[in-house]
Amino acid sequence: MSIPAPTPPPERARAARRAPGEVRELVLDASRELFSSHGYSNTSTKRIAEQAGVAEALLFRHFGSKAQLFREAVVEPLVEVLQGYADQWLAYDSPHEAELPVRSFIDTFFGTLSDRRGFAMALTAASIYSDDVVEDSGAPLADVLRLIESVVAQEAERFGYRGLNIPVTARVGVGSVLATAMFRGWIFGTNAGEVADDRITNELERLMIYGVRNRSEIE
Repeated sequence: MSIPAPTPPPERARAARRAPGEVRELVLDASRELFSSHGYSNTSTKRIAEQAGVAEALLFRHFGSKAQLFREAVVEPLVEVLQGYADQWLAYDSPHEAELPVRSFIDTFFGTLSDRRGFAMALTAASIYSDDVVEDSGAPLADVLRLIESVVAQEAERFGYRGLNIPVTARVGVGSVLATAMFRGWIFGTNAGEVADDRITNELERLMIYGVRNRSEIE
């Protein structure tokens, strides 16, 4: 008489039935939380796997490296926001006020960063201390920044702005919103909670619009 094989615990049975897409989402969710709260250098793949409830070997099977996992969990969601903005405005042919694309960019990007401030902090820390992250994530960031340049160039031609260094102008605009959202608490100190988002975004809009519009007069 043969002895039946032992029944695996419920947790193991559930894990065995997980679809590849479910595993990826579990790992990405755990990665976003840990990278945001502990940074890139202080987050190990072992810890991510434990929090996701999967084997570390399975994590590497889906993502290949810690740097690739960081790119997909942290960098790509921010890139997608910028990509969506650029695609919208590069295809926008209707007459509009000069302020409209600037306001759209600031509201969209600032709102995203305010909701995912940990992402931006993790990105900054990783770029300072981890060359592998910079190398892995540099290409998608560079690609989307070139699209933002194209939006700036299109609007500059439409409204007759002169004297702009398009690549620098685009990056300073992105950097201004990024830094304000990331370091809001430091910039406004104890009053940070009393300063409404629209007051901040309105001021960013004025700085960008009037700085660009009056460039020829200043130079």
